[in-house]
Amino acid sequence: MNGILPHYCRILGYVILILSVFVPIIMFLSGRIDDSNLLLVKASVKLFVWFALFMIFLARQKQEDDGTAKIRLKSIYYAIYLLGIYYIVALIIGFRHENIESADSNIAILYMVFNVVCMEFFTQKQRIDKIFKNKK
Repeated sequence: MNGILPHYCRILGYVILILSVFVPIIMFLSGRIDDSNLLLVKASVKLFVWFALFMIFLARQKQEDDGTAKIRLKSIYYAIYLLGIYYIVALIIGFRHENIESADSNIAILYMVFNVVCMEFFTQKQRIDKIFKNKK
């Protein structure tokens, strides 16, 4: 699976992700968030986080090759496994607290977070492996 967005979308995705976390805090401290627009702000933040994570995951890397495509696919597999473990644990906790619906709240965003984290980990691992492979 190759990246479909330009490589600068990765940096732009991280900027949007940081802004989507800190702008609502600043808005709350300045008194711009109240009960009338809280749901709109919450939905907007989720949308921007989702959009930013997709940008990070689908952006090409500067030196993308077949190994990077394999890493992107491998991160999808690991994200699905981690999501399954998280979902089972969330269901068990929800069952114990008699609130099963709490397990479904942000599952899609969490899946993209797992994708991005796994991809970053495997990309850095591949880069370090190449460095040590060339030194031998």
